[in-house]
Amino acid sequence: MADAAPRSYYSDGLLDEAIAENRRKLDAEPNDPVLRSSLANSLVRAGRSEEAIEHYKKCVELSPSSEYWNNMGKAYLNVGRYEEAIKAFNEVVAKNRWPDAYFHMGLAYRSLGKLDKALEFLTEALTINPKYREALNERGHILEALNRKDEALIDYKKVIALFFGEYQARDTEDYSYETAVLLDNNELVDELIRQLRQHIQKYPAFADGYYKLGQALEAKGLKTEAMMAFRKALEINPSYETARKCFWKR
Repeated sequence: MADAAPRSYYSDGLLDEAIAENRRKLDAEPNDPVLRSSLANSLVRAGRSEEAIEHYKKCVELSPSSEYWNNMGKAYLNVGRYEEAIKAFNEVVAKNRWPDAYFHMGLAYRSLGKLDKALEFLTEALTINPKYREALNERGHILEALNRKDEALIDYKKVIALFFGEYQARDTEDYSYETAVLLDNNELVDELIRQLRQHIQKYPAFADGYYKLGQALEAKGLKTEAMMAFRKALEINPSYETARKCFWKR
């Protein structure tokens, strides 16, 4: 019987290393909101949303970006602080018509038992993006709870039609943080390349995995391989604008 492959001493997804790298860089630049946001995003991915919230608060003090408010709202949702989540999302929608913010505000109101308000915000998300599958599915559940079953059925049918009518890349939480923080450490870049290659072999429809692999290969000076990874990300998701810019910049 063959021996099992030795277990890497790195964390899965290099999440622990990303948190450590962000903390190290923040020690030198404590007022950099981009670094602090990167740390907060990694903490959320690690299941430490309460800790992340404190960093998002500092982010919006330094730079009141809608992105930071939106991410803070999601972190509040994760820990059941729904009223605070709504306040954060209100900061977003006061300046931007982001369907993501309306969708998550709908989730917050649903969790508070305010189904009519939840329906209002989910409908707004769908007005902006009629193909928002998660919002359609959630609105269907709420319509069903409100005994509006015929309307719920229409939303459920749309969810099914979207799922089968469009190419759907695999949704994954893996590597959802900013791996760029690892790219100035040569040893971590090698491990990131190894793990990403292993991951996309298992999940070949993961466009973001190919994009981040391209970033890591580029950091190693492997430009041709990086270009191929960026191209693969675009094959999976032709609207992946960041991957497109990386592919065409060479």
